[in-house]
Amino acid sequence: MTKTDNIRILVNPKITPDQLFSFYERNGICEKGFGKEIASKVLDHSSLIIGAFEGERLVGIARAMFDGLSGAIMEFCLELKYQGDSLKYNNGSLIEKDLSGVGKRIGKVLIDELIKMGATFITVYIVENCEEQFYNSIGFEHNTGHLVYYIERRPYVVGGRNGT
Repeated sequence: MTKTDNIRILVNPKITPDQLFSFYERNGICEKGFGKEIASKVLDHSSLIIGAFEGERLVGIARAMFDGLSGAIMEFCLELKYQGDSLKYNNGSLIEKDLSGVGKRIGKVLIDELIKMGATFITVYIVENCEEQFYNSIGFEHNTGHLVYYIERRPYVVGGRNGT
């Protein structure tokens, strides 16, 4: 496994559009399909951003929205080399494994910061049969009885059910 002592976890760091887009490209993250200008809008519109850096290189990002009571994790991505081998999807926007522990470090800071902001309820949408182990490891539980409803308009989703 890749050495991680030199990874810095920062709260609301200055992330450039180039750093974010390079991260998306290296890790096969779908948002690269929007192009750098549109994909980097998230840097200006998130309530909280946690960045993991190896030197100046972005290797992990978690973003959340906060409304005064509830927090919603909008993105949690980890560099593939820090997840381990034999990944099913090989996509950095999913955390299939966290053999390096970098994801857990990002998650702890993210949750701690949301709680400091006053969050009493924090949600995240995950990929079933893929990310449960990771999110359980940072304290999340499956919220039985809740269903997710959505409008799908992302251009890179093939055969999107709503709006395409």
